[in-house]
Amino acid sequence: MKHIDQVISQALILCEPQSKDSMKLHKIAQQVTDMIDKSITTIDDDRILGVSVGGSYAKGTWLTEDNDIDFFVKINPNVNKREFEQLGTRIGLSALSKYRPYLRYSDHPYVEAKIQKVRINIVPCYQVNRGQWKSAADRSPFHTIFMTENLDEKMKGQVRILKRFLKSIGIYGSQLSVGGFSGYVTEILILRYRSFKEAVSLVANMNRDKQLIALNEPDPQYLPLFNSSIIIIDPIDPRRNLGAAISTESLGKFILAARSLIQIPSIAYFKSTENMFDIRVLEKVKPNLLIVEFKIRKRSPDVIWGQLKRSLTALSKQLSISGFNAFGSTCITDENEYAAFVFLVEFTTLPSFTLNVGPEIFRMRDTETFIEKKMHKLTPFWINGNMRVVTIAERNNLSAKEYLSKLLSGNVSNVGINKDIIEDLRTGFDVYRGTERKLNRFIKSALSRLILNDGRIIKYQRD
Repeated sequence: MKHIDQVISQALILCEPQSKDSMKLHKIAQQVTDMIDKSITTIDDDRILGVSVGGSYAKGTWLTEDNDIDFFVKINPNVNKREFEQLGTRIGLSALSKYRPYLRYSDHPYVEAKIQKVRINIVPCYQVNRGQWKSAADRSPFHTIFMTENLDEKMKGQVRILKRFLKSIGIYGSQLSVGGFSGYVTEILILRYRSFKEAVSLVANMNRDKQLIALNEPDPQYLPLFNSSIIIIDPIDPRRNLGAAISTESLGKFILAARSLIQIPSIAYFKSTENMFDIRVLEKVKPNLLIVEFKIRKRSPDVIWGQLKRSLTALSKQLSISGFNAFGSTCITDENEYAAFVFLVEFTTLPSFTLNVGPEIFRMRDTETFIEKKMHKLTPFWINGNMRVVTIAERNNLSAKEYLSKLLSGNVSNVGINKDIIEDLRTGFDVYRGTERKLNRFIKSALSRLILNDGRIIKYQRD
């Protein structure tokens, strides 16, 4: 078995950008900078104060297989939000007009396009002093300056290894679709612990809730406000907890993967996750899978993921209330026209009757009311060992599949499903159990998120 230091050395080579890739990015970055400058000159609005390059490209921590370049258009802080968004969108669409630009949304809209498979993001931000934030993007130029001043070349290599590790196990990225660790968080982890090995050792040995990670002494007045399993203080904003965007599932997966890497080091942790799903596990859960597939109207990926996740929570709750007990659920979308909900339910069918436990026999009025409400249905009553009146009630919904179909066909606005998702569902949907048809690649991808079934982390024994 290889020592972990040997594996890390291999991973470092694997993550090191080739000179041709660096030259390609530099050329594209200069090209886009020129296009933005030209658009700013054409618009000729003195409220536009300049542009800066940011993100992993500017900080020198980018991955060859995940290239993006962020450009921040700086706007006068006196500009109101509506005009701020309009200016940013106008510049982005104009600068990238030759490359089929489209709008993305975070806290405000920004423009994205691809040039030679490299994602280009043109994001408006206010030019403010540190701490006087007016939009979420205002911190980003400060992040870039902070990291370029503090990360040396050795640490940049360690950041790349950590990013590659997180990406390989499916938890890299803070977007809603992932709920994982952002590039900025990986940089903070390496700055704090100086190496990939030390960072994963810390995570592997986490033994309590609310693990605190900070580069400086945290301000005690803000700590009580942070409520997440891992608290990561933004070094340029002590009021901001970067750990809030990390889901408990992603943190838990990081902990297990870190432990597995330390116990059995392998370069496999830095390679593709394809074919890591054990088909035997899939076959075991198929009978208890409940799947809803439907078409969606085109809208921002960030918006659709948020709507799907909120609706998923609402539907899971309804399944559990009705007795089917959805103890696992996830959603998936191609961010274009297809979406699905996937539920792992305890019961796909229920018995005809359910138990109704009434009040203690000593509570005269309550007992009489309970009996009066039930007695017209000719149901049996008895006294249980706790001196309570007990009866049975017929269930209206015995099949999870039929219940979910009926629920989605009716008035679902009062159960917490997003209104845009309701509109999507009205054009048609398909509900089926996992054993009723061959599962497509989207459903398998969703299951890989729902079920911790990565052979590098959960090492199933072969028969």
